[in-house]
Formats: sequence, structure tokens, C-alpha cells
Amino acid sequence: MRLLSRFGLAALAGFSVSSLIALASYSLGLWLGRNSYNLRWIIYASIPFGLLVGVAAVLQPKRNQERRGTPIIAVLVGAVLGLIYTFLVAIYGLAVLPAFIVVMASSWVPGGISAMLVADRTKRLSVLIGVTVICVVAVVFPEPAFNLLTHNQQLTVALITSCDTSTAQLEARPETVGFDSNDEVQAAKTEVLEHVRNLGHTETIRVLSIIRAGKGRKSLAIIIVRAPITKDVALPVPDGSTVLYTQGPSTWEKNPANSAVLRRAIMMGPRRSTNSSVDVRAAYFDVPDSEGATLIGRIVFEPVANGYY
Repeated sequence: MRLLSRFGLAALAGFSVSSLIALASYSLGLWLGRNSYNLRWIIYASIPFGLLVGVAAVLQPKRNQERRGTPIIAVLVGAVLGLIYTFLVAIYGLAVLPAFIVVMASSWVPGGISAMLVADRTKRLSVLIGVTVICVVAVVFPEPAFNLLTHNQQLTVALITSCDTSTAQLEARPETVGFDSNDEVQAAKTEVLEHVRNLGHTETIRVLSIIRAGKGRKSLAIIIVRAPITKDVALPVPDGSTVLYTQGPSTWEKNPANSAVLRRAIMMGPRRSTNSSVDVRAAYFDVPDSEGATLIGRIVFEPVANGYY
């Protein structure tokens, strides 16, 4: 009966703490899991995790009364279980993004520690305060730390072209992504056109596609497309700055040339068929974000219905 009690307490604590951390992160807007579906997934995946720590609590050697006041072993066992479970889910479960691995670890490591401490029957006030601090840190700290390390920013990418007959049929899909309203879209387009004029381009400009992703300091990449894209190109993402990339006959010009950029890049290239032949009428663009996801769009020189590969 005592073993069953230890199993139940540890399993309930592991599941509850893990789920509550995820729910709190989502409710406070500190969620790296992108959407509510991933929140539900974390909660469902915390059920077998609770069973795992419950079994570990039963198998953990019983400690005598003199050693019960030192919870370090329970803390280490719980943390290791959380990390192992995160690793197994990441490797053998779904193909997850780096940001979601952080979400899993920040939910299950504190959950494992709490479960082991509950099963260890440690009731010291300092231990309870320590668990509370760990849970608060797991809610508040992962997102800002991840954003700092990955240089997360509010990146706007605008594909534009001149309004002349040579580019009359040039289109891009998606036309807009990442904006909450049409007013935001129009404000972003106005900002793009102002930057283009300030950098010396006086021709009439048409915005083909404008995309916004991430959060934090503002960053703007403006890409002028003038002709079919026949070669792969990597255009570095601006680092909290505004950069204009202009397509030339053989290379892409960067303006200003000394603008700060990140290691990740906006990828562009021609569409290729199954036999690797290049279709000059279509191209792709690939916009990355700090969480490891990418948005893939399409550029065509004739109207299309769906706009995606």
C-alpha cells in the first residue's frame, strides 16, 4: 500500500507540475510552442511522463530518517528523468523544433524534480520554496533566454518589384502572413516604400509579398526582384536593421553594404522539377525564424491559383 501511495503521489505531481508550467507559460504569453495545439500535446505527453516518474519513485531506495533531510538525490533523479524523457520524445517522437525542445525540458525537468521530492516525503520549507522557485523560473525564463541566444526579432520580409511591363505578370504567394489586420499590412507596405525611396529608388514600386515573423526588436529585409531567379541565393537576415537586396544581372546588391546581419538567411532559388531541370517561370523563397521554422513561398512570372509548392 505504501508503494502504491508513492507511485500515485509521484505520478500526480509529475503530471500536474508539468502541465501547469505549460499552461502558465501559454497564458502569460511566454509560450515557445507556437500554438494551442502544441500546448495540448505537452499536456497529453505529460501523462506517460507522470507514470514514468511514478515507477521511478517506487524503485527509488527507501532512505532512513537521518538522511531524509537531504533532498539532493531526489532532485538529481527527477532532473535526469525529465531530460531523458525530453530526449526520447525529441528523437523517437515527432520531429520537433529547437524551441519546442526547450518547452518540453522546461515542463518535464521541474515536473520530475517535484515528483521525486513528493515521493521522498521531503517536507522542509526550504525544499518547497526551492520547488516553487524552479517552477517560476521554468515559466518566465525560457522564452527571454531563448530569444536572446537565437537573436529573435520581429522580422518583416518584403518582396517588391517595379511597375513596368517586364514585371507585369510577376506574382508572389503568400501575399501577406503574420499581420493581425489590413491596417498593419498597409502600414508595413508604406514603411517599405519609404525605405526604398530613402535609399535612392525613384521608380514606382509594387509589393508582391510581405511577411512578418518573430517578436522583439524590429528588422526589415526588402528584396527587389527584377527578373526570373535562375540561381540559388542566400540573403542574410538583417540584425535589428533595414537591408535592401536588389537583384542584378549576376549578383545581388546589398544596401547599406555594412548593415549588421545574422547567420541565418532568406533562401531564394529557381523551382526544379524531378529531373533537376530549372523552371525559369517559377522560384521559391524561404523565410526562417529563430524557433527553427521556415515559411516557404512562391514567385511566378504568370498567374497561379494556389501559389504554393
